[in-house]
Amino acid sequence: MIKKLLFIGLTLFSSHAWSYPNFIGFGYNACLTCHYNPYGNGPLTDYGRALSANAISDRLIHSDSKSEEEIATNSGFLYSKPKNQWLRPSIDYRGLYLKSNYQTDTEDSKIIHMDANLNLVFRLGPKENKDKFIAVGTVGYAPAPLSNQDSTEPKYRSREHYLGYRMNDKWGVYGGLMDKIFGLRIPDHITYSRIAPAVSQNDQTHGVLLHYTKPVLDFGVQAYVGNMAQDANLRQKGIATQAEYSVTDNTRIGGSLFNSKSIFLKTYGMAFHSRSRFGKGSSIMAEVGQVNKSAVSGSSDIDSRYWLIQNHIKASRGLYIINTIEYFKANIKKKEDKGIRFGPGLQYFPGQGLELRTDLYNTRVFSEESVSDDTWDITGQLHLWF
Repeated sequence: MIKKLLFIGLTLFSSHAWSYPNFIGFGYNACLTCHYNPYGNGPLTDYGRALSANAISDRLIHSDSKSEEEIATNSGFLYSKPKNQWLRPSIDYRGLYLKSNYQTDTEDSKIIHMDANLNLVFRLGPKENKDKFIAVGTVGYAPAPLSNQDSTEPKYRSREHYLGYRMNDKWGVYGGLMDKIFGLRIPDHITYSRIAPAVSQNDQTHGVLLHYTKPVLDFGVQAYVGNMAQDANLRQKGIATQAEYSVTDNTRIGGSLFNSKSIFLKTYGMAFHSRSRFGKGSSIMAEVGQVNKSAVSGSSDIDSRYWLIQNHIKASRGLYIINTIEYFKANIKKKEDKGIRFGPGLQYFPGQGLELRTDLYNTRVFSEESVSDDTWDITGQLHLWF
């Protein structure tokens, strides 16, 4: 089972997500500060784009004569000042170079166009608060997974479309196709923490989300019915909840739960997670979780467990060092059958709208019969958004 999960994971190295919970290192504890989606992902708000242009990114693509204020002011669509208050368009592309099984007989290299999206945000609130009522839509290219190149599913799809209404500064409600709220929404979809609870690249669900926020707390409850584009017998219907609390100005702890069921499968998951800031722009995050999957017929019942630790160290403006260590046990009732993966990476934002990243992954799998040889995979990513 774990080998199957590892293979699936390697087909999902990248993500359409623009959510980087690591940026608690800059003092931003809540995703709603920079994203229209209160749990991150998807289009950035005006403030989020300005922050990306200044604090997060280098200014390599800008002349020395251009001020920080001017860069922030022109951080809208295609490096321009927003033309109106009601529409926020954006486009993004993410491509991946993957060298798998490095220096083995099965070494392979390929370039994968992960996605290319057009995003539209309609800000329909009153003049004094245009983000009070929003309509968000994303449509774009989404290729078939490497594990299923013969798939007949359309390569153009919507991964996100929803309506949002903020009743006041604390309460908001959202309805439509969104990611399920669970765990740390890091953009690395290869991680066990994204694969095991099924909150990976193509696991969006239709539902309704109620969100509550205050300076030290974020809490959400989401009722969902599965992705309506899927066959009815595959849709997981259920409820998910997540809470995060700031125990200090620099540290947040939280927990997540979900419980869902399809015609054939029942799933339950729980996780505990933390995010901490150290220095200026650096952070460390951790998550430990467990997922139970059982057949409705009662013929099988498997508990899986995982943990992840990832740091994000600011080396200089726009340049970050990433180190990830993770563990996955596919069936906690077995003595072995587990996987361990670690890897260093470099992430560089030369300027707003451009991200370059490279990672080296080492994976070792332990089964009841044997221990696998180490496998090494190298990735390089190009992410553009305007």
